[in-house]
Amino acid sequence: MIRRLLAMALLAGVQILLALMLYRSAIEAYRQMFGGIRRDISYGLQLQHSLYLFGALAVCNAVWLLSCRSRRSGLIGFGVCLLLWATFWANAFASMPYRSLLVVGIGTLVLAIPLLVLLRFRRPGQVADVRPGNAA
Repeated sequence: MIRRLLAMALLAGVQILLALMLYRSAIEAYRQMFGGIRRDISYGLQLQHSLYLFGALAVCNAVWLLSCRSRRSGLIGFGVCLLLWATFWANAFASMPYRSLLVVGIGTLVLAIPLLVLLRFRRPGQVADVRPGNAA
């Protein structure tokens, strides 16, 4: 049980760090190629609040993926997280479509990577054994 919780925490932490790294890298690459970007206080506040939301979604995604019993369940969990993430950013698409698309795209990619990796290496009939005392 402790190993499973540590795996969930590690997966969530990696997702959060990967999202931050990809976003900062993309913004820095844009600055290097085209110069400074427009500073918008409302976008900055939404980006700040989205870090909390993405952290919660990464935890939910990790818990769901590491405890799901089928590929369909993993896809449903990813779809729910993706829907919440895209809905949170829906209001910013009108004023800053490219930056919003960048953030939603990075979030989608980071949430999808564990789904692809974990479900790719499981056999179709393999079911996680959740009985106490069994090492997963």
